[in-house]
Amino acid sequence: MSLHCLIYTSVATRKMTDDDLKAILNKARPHNYLLEITGMLLYLDPYFVQVLEGEEDLVDKKFRRIATDPRHHKISLIYKQAIGERSFYNFTMGFNKIDSEYLESAQSLEQIYNSNSFHEHPNHIVELLEMFKSETLF
Repeated sequence: MSLHCLIYTSVATRKMTDDDLKAILNKARPHNYLLEITGMLLYLDPYFVQVLEGEEDLVDKKFRRIATDPRHHKISLIYKQAIGERSFYNFTMGFNKIDSEYLESAQSLEQIYNSNSFHEHPNHIVELLEMFKSETLF
Protein backbone atom coordinates (compact mmCIF):
# COMPACT_ATOMS: atom_id res chain seq x y z
CA MET A 1 0.00 0.00 0.00
CA SER A 2 1.33 3.42 -1.01
CA LEU A 3 0.49 6.23 1.42
CA HIS A 4 -0.16 9.58 -0.28
CA CYS A 5 -1.05 13.13 0.65
CA LEU A 6 -3.26 15.25 -1.60
CA ILE A 7 -4.02 18.92 -1.00
CA TYR A 8 -6.47 21.05 -2.94
CA THR A 9 -8.14 24.43 -2.69
CA SER A 10 -11.56 25.49 -3.90
CA VAL A 11 -14.07 28.31 -3.64
CA ALA A 12 -17.53 27.89 -2.12
CA THR A 13 -20.39 28.61 -4.49
CA ARG A 14 -22.33 30.24 -1.62
CA LYS A 15 -21.78 31.29 1.98
CA MET A 16 -21.43 28.19 4.14
CA THR A 17 -23.18 28.18 7.51
CA ASP A 18 -21.98 26.19 10.50
CA ASP A 19 -24.79 23.72 9.81
CA ASP A 20 -23.59 23.33 6.21
CA LEU A 21 -20.06 22.68 7.38
CA LYS A 22 -21.20 20.22 10.05
CA ALA A 23 -23.21 18.34 7.41
CA ILE A 24 -20.09 18.01 5.25
CA LEU A 25 -18.11 16.67 8.19
CA ASN A 26 -20.87 14.33 9.39
CA LYS A 27 -20.92 12.70 5.97
CA ALA A 28 -17.15 12.70 5.36
CA ARG A 29 -15.94 11.37 8.70
CA PRO A 30 -17.60 7.92 8.68
CA HIS A 31 -16.81 7.47 5.00
CA ASN A 32 -13.16 8.44 5.55
CA TYR A 33 -12.94 6.10 8.54
CA LEU A 34 -14.02 3.14 6.41
CA LEU A 35 -11.46 4.05 3.74
CA GLU A 36 -8.72 4.81 6.29
CA ILE A 37 -8.45 8.36 4.95
CA THR A 38 -7.29 11.08 7.31
CA GLY A 39 -7.00 14.81 6.81
CA MET A 40 -8.25 18.26 7.57
CA LEU A 41 -10.60 20.81 6.06
CA LEU A 42 -10.02 24.51 6.54
CA TYR A 43 -12.68 27.08 5.65
CA LEU A 44 -12.15 30.79 5.21
CA ASP A 45 -15.25 32.21 3.56
CA PRO A 46 -15.32 31.58 0.61
CA TYR A 47 -12.19 29.39 0.41
CA PHE A 48 -11.72 25.73 1.25
CA VAL A 49 -8.35 24.09 1.77
CA GLN A 50 -8.30 20.34 2.32
CA VAL A 51 -5.66 17.71 2.87
CA LEU A 52 -6.39 14.03 2.35
CA GLU A 53 -4.04 11.24 3.42
CA GLY A 54 -4.35 7.56 2.67
CA GLU A 55 -3.81 4.81 0.13
CA GLU A 56 -3.21 6.44 -3.25
CA ASP A 57 -6.11 4.89 -5.17
CA LEU A 58 -8.59 5.68 -2.40
CA VAL A 59 -7.38 9.27 -2.03
CA ASP A 60 -7.64 9.76 -5.80
CA LYS A 61 -11.16 8.32 -5.85
CA LYS A 62 -12.21 10.53 -2.92
CA PHE A 63 -10.79 13.61 -4.63
CA ARG A 64 -12.63 12.86 -7.89
CA ARG A 65 -15.87 12.57 -5.89
CA ILE A 66 -15.19 15.80 -3.98
CA ALA A 67 -14.46 17.61 -7.25
CA THR A 68 -18.03 16.98 -8.45
CA ASP A 69 -19.63 18.53 -5.35
CA PRO A 70 -21.71 21.56 -6.44
CA ARG A 71 -21.04 23.40 -3.16
CA HIS A 72 -17.68 24.52 -4.48
CA HIS A 73 -15.88 25.30 -7.73
CA LYS A 74 -12.46 26.48 -8.94
CA ILE A 75 -11.01 23.27 -7.54
CA SER A 76 -7.26 23.36 -7.77
CA LEU A 77 -4.97 20.46 -6.95
CA ILE A 78 -2.02 21.93 -5.06
CA TYR A 79 0.01 18.77 -4.80
CA LYS A 80 -0.08 15.05 -4.42
CA GLN A 81 2.89 13.07 -3.24
CA ALA A 82 3.92 9.90 -1.46
CA ILE A 83 4.43 10.27 2.28
CA GLY A 84 6.13 8.12 4.89
CA GLU A 85 3.62 8.88 7.62
CA ARG A 86 0.41 10.79 8.16
CA SER A 87 0.39 14.32 9.56
CA PHE A 88 -3.31 14.15 10.46
CA TYR A 89 -3.44 10.57 11.77
CA ASN A 90 -5.87 11.52 14.59
CA PHE A 91 -8.49 12.98 12.25
CA THR A 92 -10.88 11.24 9.88
CA MET A 93 -11.51 14.87 9.02
CA GLY A 94 -10.25 17.64 11.27
CA PHE A 95 -11.89 20.98 10.70
CA ASN A 96 -11.31 24.62 11.41
CA LYS A 97 -12.93 27.81 10.26
CA ILE A 98 -10.94 31.02 10.11
CA ASP A 99 -12.88 34.05 11.20
CA SER A 100 -12.12 37.61 12.26
CA GLU A 101 -9.91 36.55 15.18
CA TYR A 102 -7.51 35.12 12.61
CA LEU A 103 -7.89 38.05 10.23
CA GLU A 104 -4.16 38.40 9.61
CA SER A 105 -3.93 34.72 8.60
CA ALA A 106 -7.13 35.03 6.61
CA GLN A 107 -5.82 37.97 4.64
CA SER A 108 -2.61 36.13 3.89
CA LEU A 109 -4.59 33.07 2.75
CA GLU A 110 -6.61 35.20 0.36
CA GLN A 111 -3.47 36.91 -0.96
CA ILE A 112 -1.67 33.60 -1.37
CA TYR A 113 -4.73 31.99 -3.00
CA ASN A 114 -5.14 34.79 -5.49
CA SER A 115 -1.43 34.88 -6.34
CA ASN A 116 -1.19 31.13 -7.06
CA SER A 117 1.59 30.97 -4.48
CA PHE A 118 0.23 27.63 -3.21
CA HIS A 119 1.24 26.02 -6.49
CA GLU A 120 4.70 27.55 -6.41
CA HIS A 121 5.28 26.88 -2.69
CA PRO A 122 3.00 24.08 -1.44
CA ASN A 123 4.78 24.13 1.92
CA HIS A 124 2.84 27.36 2.67
CA ILE A 125 -0.43 25.48 2.64
CA VAL A 126 0.99 22.66 4.77
CA GLU A 127 2.18 25.24 7.32
CA LEU A 128 -1.28 26.82 7.31
CA LEU A 129 -3.02 23.49 7.93
CA GLU A 130 -0.53 22.56 10.66
CA MET A 131 -1.20 25.90 12.36
CA PHE A 132 -4.88 25.05 12.84
CA LYS A 133 -4.52 21.31 13.43
CA SER A 134 -4.48 21.57 17.22
CA GLU A 135 -7.66 23.66 17.28
CA THR A 136 -10.04 21.51 15.28
CA LEU A 137 -13.69 22.58 15.63
CA PHE A 138 -16.85 20.49 15.64
